[in-house]
Amino acid sequence: MVAGSVFGSPDLFQALVLSGHGEVLAQSSLLESLAERCDQDGAMNWLGYFLSASSFRGKHPYLVLIMKSGADTSSPRLEDVHAAVLLFEYRALGLPTGVFSTDDWAGFRTVIAPKGERAATSVMAADALLARGAQIVLISYGQHRGVASAFVPVMQSRAMWVAGRRPVAMTLRLEPTVKETLARLGKSTRFNLGYYRRRLQAVESCELIGDVDDRLQEHELEELNRTSLNPIDLAEFRLQYECACKLPGGFLLGLRNREGKWLSLIGGWRQGDVTVLHWQMNAAGYEKLSLGTAMRSYFLEHEVERGAKKLIYYGGTPHSMGNSFEREEVTDLVVRRRSLQSTAMVGTLRLLAAVRSYVGINSLLVQMVGGNRLRWRAVERVSRVVQAQEARP
Repeated sequence: MVAGSVFGSPDLFQALVLSGHGEVLAQSSLLESLAERCDQDGAMNWLGYFLSASSFRGKHPYLVLIMKSGADTSSPRLEDVHAAVLLFEYRALGLPTGVFSTDDWAGFRTVIAPKGERAATSVMAADALLARGAQIVLISYGQHRGVASAFVPVMQSRAMWVAGRRPVAMTLRLEPTVKETLARLGKSTRFNLGYYRRRLQAVESCELIGDVDDRLQEHELEELNRTSLNPIDLAEFRLQYECACKLPGGFLLGLRNREGKWLSLIGGWRQGDVTVLHWQMNAAGYEKLSLGTAMRSYFLEHEVERGAKKLIYYGGTPHSMGNSFEREEVTDLVVRRRSLQSTAMVGTLRLLAAVRSYVGINSLLVQMVGGNRLRWRAVERVSRVVQAQEARP
């Protein structure tokens, strides 16, 4: 544990660091409740999926809980947890590297904290990890544009830091009616959503199944994936499907024709009045009918009618409706230890950035640290107090 003050009053908080799939996954219910309390509904759902997905291989999860000072850390309780940060450590041949990062480019499910305190939470989490031997720590957190954020990390560790900002758009506000919601979209987008839905219905006479659950047989899963526009590894598709059916808050919507063939599936999760779309799979052969656009029309109508107020396309979307998404800003905070080892790692990241387009490396850490000539700043130090300031709107 690392004791300190994050939000202005000395010694009110302590950082508890948990590591490994078992320890982190055990806090999934607590994290979902914390996200709801911090007005970040949906940010901590499907933790079991993200710790099991193929993209997580070779990584070791870490969870930093910012808790009330003196609280029992052997069994964290929601009332004692103020904030949380979820990261992973890269492993090389199974060995720790001391390099920590988020796997969440959108800054959506990394830092869970009250509004206005995400920068401070990130600083304390980085300090806690450096105290455990970390060399480089990248933490990303999102906030609405217009929320000014200016801070100078004050930490116990001897370190350097740099921060960058980038825009992200993946959230659509939903109105009480479909008509009002469509009015938020561009004219051509509104036209296409209605036109391709009517056209598909005229050819296929489809039915939207609002709760597919586990109705699909194994051979149907295999067939849909094999014949889809963008097939993926079958084990990964099966995992996505099972999580949508079984994990808390998960949902699975399907579009089926009169012969019983599944044309499209949409999976994700809901919490409160927020719906998060994580994946969509469309059958091939319907490109002229724009099946994907038609399914989005069905999905949008379904969520509005069930009372959702916010629709999040996790990962964004190339669809034209993305032009109507709310613009948010993600801050990427990088802290590194003052050591020869961290300097060597920065050099390695630069080498990886130079060749990443040839070897298929898609890492936010490589892109930010390795792909840019950063102006590192020295972290200010105090003996016991960790301070950070974030301007409130």
